[in-house]
Amino acid sequence: MRGLWVSVALGVLALAGCSKPADNAAAGNAAAAPVPAAPASTVAANAATTPAAASGPAGPITVAELPAPTAGQWSRSSSQDGAPAEAGTKCMDGKPIDPTDGVMKCPKMDAARTVTGGFTVSADCTGGGPGGAMQAKLQLSGEGDFKKSFTTDSTMTMTGGPGGAMTTKNHSVYSYVGPTCTK
Repeated sequence: MRGLWVSVALGVLALAGCSKPADNAAAGNAAAAPVPAAPASTVAANAATTPAAASGPAGPITVAELPAPTAGQWSRSSSQDGAPAEAGTKCMDGKPIDPTDGVMKCPKMDAARTVTGGFTVSADCTGGGPGGAMQAKLQLSGEGDFKKSFTTDSTMTMTGGPGGAMTTKNHSVYSYVGPTCTK
């Protein structure tokens, strides 16, 4: 049963792949490859065309107000507990990010918008195991423009199952591929 919860946690953490923008990943992750500087003309052009991450002031928001990544195919590079990153894809529907993606029941979930337009989520989740004894605490943060790129960092601590408490950490980088999802 613990294996099931670990699988559930990995699924939630894979979704949680939503924190710092991809071009800032090196600053927050020493293992990331350096990003070469773009010419000043490119930086100015991108600044003029890159939309703001989210509208509204920093502070508490509802989960429905979390950023909504562009609908379509996204590439994802995720690292679990510091292991080498694994590549994958995710089809996004253009709706706000769902921190649990239907995998867990989290009766208490608090969200906030950051001053940079990103987000943080703190959730208390329950379920699984005999009598639903498993509990998990999720901390998720996401940064980026959510139109072309974003990153997420998450920490989940699970308790109440066989083998004691278990904490997993995930860092994911998402890049928009295009409007059509592949199967």
